[in-house]
Amino acid sequence: MEEVIVGEVAKGLFRAVGYLIIELFFWTVCYWVGWPICKAVTLGAYPKQVNLRHSDIEDGNFGALNIARIIARNNNQHSGAWCALVGLAVVISAFFFVITHF
Repeated sequence: MEEVIVGEVAKGLFRAVGYLIIELFFWTVCYWVGWPICKAVTLGAYPKQVNLRHSDIEDGNFGALNIARIIARNNNQHSGAWCALVGLAVVISAFFFVITHF
């Protein structure tokens, strides 16, 4: 019985660690490394900026603001993935460069 409990706790722990690695490293670090590169290569055309109406924030219309954010995130899902993938390639390249030269 104890082995089952320990096994399930270990599964949950590994799943949480994997989630943190993906969220923090890939979607945060890699995205922000790849974003300026994508902007420079495409001369600012990619990824497109999402313009939310400022009046929604001032009026306190947070329901419409949340819906706009969800729609904007779904529309820019691919551009975010491309930026993160470019950032991942740069991070991996930099890692191999440092390993081979030092």
